[in-house]
Order: sequence, then C-alpha cells, then structure tokens
Amino acid sequence: MTNNFALNDKISLRQVQILLILGIFGFGVTSLPRRVAEFAGQDGWLGVLLATLTALVLVWIITNVTKMHTGITFYDFACKTLTRPVGVVVCLFLIARLVLLAAFNLRIFAEITQSILLPTTPFWIVFAAMLVLAGFGASKGMEARARLAEILILIALVPLIIVFVISSRDIDFTNLLPIFNAPLENVGRAGYAALFAFNGLDMLLLISPFLARPKKLTKSAGGAVLTMGGLMVAITAVTIARFGAGNIARHTWPVLRMMDTAAMPGAIIDRQGALIMTFWIISAYAIINAALFFSSLLLKNIVGKGNHSRYIIICLPIIAIIAALPDNLTQVYNYFSRYNNIFGVGAMVILPIILLIIGKIRGVKNA
Repeated sequence: MTNNFALNDKISLRQVQILLILGIFGFGVTSLPRRVAEFAGQDGWLGVLLATLTALVLVWIITNVTKMHTGITFYDFACKTLTRPVGVVVCLFLIARLVLLAAFNLRIFAEITQSILLPTTPFWIVFAAMLVLAGFGASKGMEARARLAEILILIALVPLIIVFVISSRDIDFTNLLPIFNAPLENVGRAGYAALFAFNGLDMLLLISPFLARPKKLTKSAGGAVLTMGGLMVAITAVTIARFGAGNIARHTWPVLRMMDTAAMPGAIIDRQGALIMTFWIISAYAIINAALFFSSLLLKNIVGKGNHSRYIIICLPIIAIIAALPDNLTQVYNYFSRYNNIFGVGAMVILPIILLIIGKIRGVKNA
C-alpha cells in the first residue's frame, strides 16, 4: 500500500496551491521589511506590491511553458525544444539552482532556529535533523509530499493569522507617511529585492507530469501567489509602521521581532515569536524538501535509470557541505544575494521566457 501511495504521484490544483504557499512564505519574509526599507524607506511596501505583480507575470509565463509538456518530464521537453545537449545543460543548471537553494535555506534555518528557539542545542543537530527529514519526505513521492502539506498548512496557518492580527494592534501607521515619497528607481530596486521572496516559482516548470488537471494551473498558481503577495505586502507595511523606516535596520529579523513583542490578551503565550516560527519552520522544510525532490528527479532523468531516492542520497551530502561552508550568517546572506542575481533571475525569468518563445516558434504543444 505504501509504494502504491508514493508512486501514484498525481496531485490536485489545490495541493499545488498549498505547496506554493508553504514554499513562498520562507525565511525571506522575516527580513523582507528591512531589505525593502533600505531602498524605499516607508514606501518599501510598494516594492513588495511591485514584486507581487511581477511574480504574477512570471507565473503566467512559467505555467504556459509547463502546459506545453503535459504528461512528460521537463527533461524530455527541454531536449526536444532546445536539442539534447542544450537540454542537459539546462537541467544541470536547474539542479545547481535547486541544490544551492536548499543549502542556503538549510543554513539560515539552522541559524535562526538555534538563535531563537534552541540556543542550547548543538548547531549540527538542528542542521542534520532538517536535512534528514526533508530527504525522507522527498523520497516518498509527489503525492505523499502534497498530502503532508495539506496537514502542515492547517497546523501553521492559524497561528500565523492570530499572531499577525494581534501584532497589528496599536501600530502607528503615520510611519508610512508620506506615501509615494520614494523615487521610482528606489521602489524598483526594492521590488527587485522583494521578488526573491517568491524564490522557487520555477519549480512549476517541473511539476507537469504530476498534475491531475494541468489546464487550470495558471489560475491556481496565480491565486496562490496573489494570496501570499497580499499577505507579504500587509506584513511589510505593518512591520515598517511598527518600527519606522529609520529604525528597522537595527533588527535582523524584524517580522519575528514584531510578533515576539506583541502583547497577547491575558498573556496566554509568553513568546509568540516562537508561535510564528512554527509556520516558518514548516515553510523551510517545504522548500528544502521540494528542492531535494526535483533535483533528484532531474538527475534521474539525465542518467536514465534507477529510482529518484538514490539520487536524493547523492544530493544530501552536497547540500550539507555547501550549507556548512560560510563562516557566518552575514556571509550566507551575501552569497545568497549573488546566487539570486545569477540562478534566481536565470531560472525564474530568463529560462522560462526563452522556453516559451522557442516553444511557440517551433509549435511545441503537449509534446
């Protein structure tokens, strides 16, 4: 029964939305208000809005590419559309992108978790536990991942909404005035920085063989991005209003700081920041899990034999080594910024546009 469950691997559009929501709301949101405020001050939330609109355009492009290869793997589609040698190179590029994405998320997850929740727990235990759990989940197949996500989002979403609403009380929204004060160039730079809060949208390129109803993918994925984008705009605006654009730079993770200092009615929970961490930990798991799953599938497709689980075993130590290389969290963020400029833009923007144009020119449809 377990094998049949894992190998069925067909998921609904609702499950796609849940996986996207869990993947988008990652560690990037915890520092997002600080990063956009650096460029646009109190208008930083406009940068997040701009990033959301850009992400919706990217979803349209990516999902239209995905619908070109309904029922076959991205590897087969890339080889047919771009020629086999170029298709292999593209898949290797995506593997590198996914492995690095998992490594950076793993390191930042371990750093934040140890700092806020488990200060006395050895770093390597937090580090290894997440990597092993994500690898085990990835080995169980797409349907198992989707069904687990349906459970996890129920556990995580309610605490997120409760704490955010409470944190939004007694906020001085005059800190957001005057609106539209920042130059358009600065808002654009804030939007570019905020776009990488949507990291991983390109995984939609790889999801086609697992879709039960691929024709409505654009609407469903767009709905998930719009929902999370709206939430990130609200979180950013409230956080900037809470600390002020000039003071927010003093907080490494301002969202967690804001929620941790909010006054809960009756003091039911002393550290509600830990409560919001529940959602963030689940999201970090979802990102690392997805990166392991899709990178192992691409490796399997390139090699042409074996089960994807054996390729997860290959990816695990590589991710662990890369995640352990930076000396500190500041260095991790610097590396991650460079990574986004190369792999993030390449995978989420340039590659889908090229595939869509060439696919349309060559008349590729349901290859």
